[in-house]
This record gives sequence, structure tokens and C-alpha cells, in this order.
Amino acid sequence: MRIAMYQCVLPRPGRKPGGVSVHVHRLSDAMAERGHDVEVLSYTPAPPEARYRLRRLRPHAAADSTLLRQYIAPWLINARSFKGFDVAHFHGDDWCFLRRRLPTVRTFYGSALFEARNATSLRRRVDKGMVFPLELLASTLATSTYGIGIDSQIIYQTHGVLPLAVELPTRTSQLSPNPTILFIGTWHGRKRGSLLHEVFRREIRPAIPNAELWMVSDECEPAEGVRWIKAPSDDELSEYLARAWAFCMPSTYEGFGLPYLEAMAYGVPVVATPNPGAHMLLGEGLYGIVADEHELGDRLVEVLRDGALRESLSHQGRLRADEYSWERCCERHEVAYGQAIERWRSSSRRR
Repeated sequence: MRIAMYQCVLPRPGRKPGGVSVHVHRLSDAMAERGHDVEVLSYTPAPPEARYRLRRLRPHAAADSTLLRQYIAPWLINARSFKGFDVAHFHGDDWCFLRRRLPTVRTFYGSALFEARNATSLRRRVDKGMVFPLELLASTLATSTYGIGIDSQIIYQTHGVLPLAVELPTRTSQLSPNPTILFIGTWHGRKRGSLLHEVFRREIRPAIPNAELWMVSDECEPAEGVRWIKAPSDDELSEYLARAWAFCMPSTYEGFGLPYLEAMAYGVPVVATPNPGAHMLLGEGLYGIVADEHELGDRLVEVLRDGALRESLSHQGRLRADEYSWERCCERHEVAYGQAIERWRSSSRRR
């Protein structure tokens, strides 16, 4: 199958990688490895190990300008050639693409509506509030639409769900000598790294004096037992996942929650606060713990102290991660592309 992928930004060295950018890069790689002809259209270079072809788009400045990316680049798609492709898959910023002469698939990675509601800054709240109606427009233009979770599926009335995938580790976990909680996210905003930091200092460290908190974050305040890890490599991040006793990301909103899944793949028990992604992936407590903010400290202390509970959550988490392997992810996408092509053909015959 000849597949065009449109994603404004791909992972770049020295830059904080966005979840969508990483997923599109890995998805394109995995589909190319399965024998598909994949070309990614992006304003940034491809990582050097990429197995797919890249079409570098101009203006390159669109990669770092929200204004260009959201309001100018979507119009420029109409001037791009998609000749020779069987299907084009858009992962965002396509709401002005009107000249669709081939089947198109659109994935919604959560919802700008919920991101606006959970934004902690006025600027982000306004920005996401403006994007939401554009996302609704994009959902009407695509041949087939998909969410990565239940919330985006319902809001955009999609044709189904195309969940993200996780690389299943082959290494054996070796726990840190001290009880350790791992966080991956941002200090401010909906990921709420600062909240976990406060809970650790106020409740967890007094209860378990040798407990540690490893903060993979853009910011972090110094504190006893807290280790700040600003920008680890993939190998270093794997090492932290293999050694952590528990993973916690007290996010107010996740459309999917890939960090939860990555932790479960390593058998790390997950403790989250309520959000759509946590409820979906953790199965209302079957595969991990969803705790209200006021009980977050108590539940983390319980996980660190109770070896039987950790063993149970570790086992269940690995089983859950198996459902989101890259092989299954690619199979779901192949079905989605085939259905979009057939839907396009049926629509063309009716014209």
C-alpha cells in the first residue's frame, strides 16, 4: 500500500518530543517495515534511523510557529501533490485541506475541547478553544476518522478507535534498592508534576524515609529524595522504567496516556488521577490504580509498601500492554486504510 503521512513536526535532537510526533515516526517506521511504501510530509527532518521516505515541506518555520502551523500550513496542503498514493493519513492541522482527491484518514489525539478546559494558562485555553471548531471541521472533511480513546471517538463521531502502541521490552527489570516513584511529564500544566512533588514531600517521604522520586520533567524544585532528570535518551529512560517501583502521572487530562502504557510494559505499577486515558488503560483499577487527588499519597505509599500488590499490578499491567503491541497497531491501521479506500470508491460511484 502507498501511504502518505502528514505530521508537521517529527522528533528532533535536543527538543522535547511531542507524543504525536514520536507516534507518527514509529508508526511510519513500523508500516514501512511491513512492506508498505510510506512517505511522511513534515516541516522538520526525519530522524536518521527512519525507514520511511521524507518530503520536507516549506516554510520550515512552520515547525516552530503555532501561528504558521495551525492557520497557514493547513491552507498550503491544498498545493501539495498526493499523486500516486492510495491513502493519506493526517495526524493534525488539516482543517483547511479542501482539495481531497484521494481517500484520507484523520486521527484525533484527544480533544482540544478538553485540553482547553484543563489548561492552566489563559493563552493555552484560548488557543485550544480556537482549535476545537477547526477539529470539528476536519472531522467532516476526512473519508474516515478515528480517535485514540473513547472521548475523542464520541466528540468527533469517529468511525472507530486507533489506539497508540508500545514497544514491548525484552530486558529484565531490576528494581532500585530504594522504593522509587517515576514521573514523566511537565512540571506545570495538566501533567501536574509539581503536585506529585508536593505529595511526595508532604506525605510519602515522611512515611517512607528512603523513598525516592525520579522526575523526568522540564522543571523541578530541589528536595530530599528527589532526583531531576531533564532530558534522558531512550536508553536512559528504559533504564529508569526498568528500575522504578511505581509510576505516577497525576494528569487532569489524557486522551490516551501513553506514559501509563509504557510503564505497564515494563511491569511498573501505575497510579494515576482520574482522566479519560487513565480510566481506559487502567480498566477502572484492574490494570492500575486511579486515585482521587486527596488519596494520591496514601495509594502510592500502599504500592511502595505492599509487595504482593506490586506483583499483581505488574502482572496485570504487562498483560494490558500486550494488547497494544506494534504488530496489533499496524494491523488496525491496515484495516482502517482499506476501509477508507473502499468508502472513497463507494462515494465516487454514487457521484
